Amino acid sequence: DDDNDLWIKQRLEALVNQQITPQQLALDMDRRITALVRPNRDDVPEPHHVRYFIGPFFQALTKCCSGFPPYHPGQNNLIALIKTLNELPRHIVPEGLSPAEIEEEPWKATNIWQACAEAFDFEYAYIWAPYRIRSYDSAMARLTCAGLINCAFLSSLRYILPTDDEYPDLTTRPIDGPNKIGNNLVGAAQWILGPEECRYAYTECQKVERVDVRQRKLWSREHWAEWKRQFAFVAGDERFAQKYRSVAAQAHHQMITCEREEELRQDV
Repeated sequence: DDDNDLWIKQRLEALVNQQITPQQLALDMDRRITALVRPNRDDVPEPHHVRYFIGPFFQALTKCCSGFPPYHPGQNNLIALIKTLNELPRHIVPEGLSPAEIEEEPWKATNIWQACAEAFDFEYAYIWAPYRIRSYDSAMARLTCAGLINCAFLSSLRYILPTDDEYPDLTTRPIDGPNKIGNNLVGAAQWILGPEECRYAYTECQKVERVDVRQRKLWSREHWAEWKRQFAFVAGDERFAQKYRSVAAQAHHQMITCEREEELRQDV
């Protein structure tokens, strides 16, 4: 680890242990990033130093997201940190070969924040334990529906679609098949169980009839209906462990509740 890595890891650890607040860390990062933008010997700023800090920061943060269950204080602080960073005034990072050719680019520009989802994508490949997948999906769902980082294309909701390659055939895999579907379902449910998350998913799904998941698109009325069927299927099938059936029943109930609430709003 270099100095930047140590700085990031020590402060994230302090954050999730509630030794510092999200606001304190956000301001510390703000000062750190400002200090990293230094002119070189030719009086040309070197913004790549900032990128070497921001990349490792989001990689470390995504690792932390898999370590805390839904709405745990540690997860709450991580979400609050990103929200606070997003609300900070923009910093201008001059970029170019000479002062006359400088192209100004905010370090916190939209494209950089959207690229943060790729850090989640990179980390997702290393998460196999079911409880960590649940935690990861929960954090991604909260970030997505808050409009901070769009991680929808990584949602475990896609893995409980029968058309997905990860969906096992229960007739040929009667033992591990239900467990695989169940584990993916627990992660998928994190996008549904919370009223805010469910409302976001429902609203997005109502915008289009169907999508091509190969293009990283997830939300559609077709998928909403299929997820609802899958939750009902698992909830009522004794081949699945009770822990999976319980989560499925809760998610199915939440989807029905969300639909009814939307119908009532439209009738008003």
